[in-house]
Amino acid sequence: MNYIKKQIEQLLKEKFSGVESEEFRNDVVRLKNGEPYEYVLGYFDFLNARIDLSFKPMIPRPETAFWVKRAIEELKTKTGNLRLADTFSGAGNVGVALLKNIPNATVDISELDPNLKAQIEKNILINDINPDRAKVIIASDIQGLTGKYDAIFAVPPYVPYEALPDLDPEMIEHEPPLAVFAHANGHAFHKILIEKAYDLLNEGGTLYMEADMDHNDAITKMVQGTKWSKLEFWPDPYGATPNVVLRR
Repeated sequence: MNYIKKQIEQLLKEKFSGVESEEFRNDVVRLKNGEPYEYVLGYFDFLNARIDLSFKPMIPRPETAFWVKRAIEELKTKTGNLRLADTFSGAGNVGVALLKNIPNATVDISELDPNLKAQIEKNILINDINPDRAKVIIASDIQGLTGKYDAIFAVPPYVPYEALPDLDPEMIEHEPPLAVFAHANGHAFHKILIEKAYDLLNEGGTLYMEADMDHNDAITKMVQGTKWSKLEFWPDPYGATPNVVLRR
């Protein structure tokens, strides 16, 4: 209950500037019913970008922002125009952050759920990004990507279905299962990316891919015998190394 109380106090300050309106009281009921704070607030700040959540995509995670920030810093050292892709994009938070922080980049933003196309387009608009720099694609995994990219970003579903009983009820009841679960012990989409992303990258290009902390051995085995020149595991904020970087 103390946790909910803190959320209510934070919401009153962040969304309602301290004014207890009827809308505020309705939002308090939503919080008490277990709806995630970010949905009730309506947005999530992600690497200098305001990400609207009104279409209820998967909520962006600070852990994702941690490694995407490092990737952005790496890409900003490159000269010339960059062509990037954000796959499994959900709200489009990774793609919008790339556009916001790398002015010489264009980004193809790909998402399977057609209902989220308007969400991604809204997030491009509210962040004052020239729409000519972004292309929103509705397609599974990397099927909608064409041509060559300097980098591909992927935050695919990677939770095994067997892990369902152990997950946070708030997540299961409110966030889209399509964005959470994957077959093959959580590796179905990692396998597709490892097998197919190489041919979509320019020479020297990079695949940045999120995984779970216990996936390293399985991913290392998937990469063995492929054309990738280098495999790296980047840390999360807690010292684990779940984030995968593959160099062409």
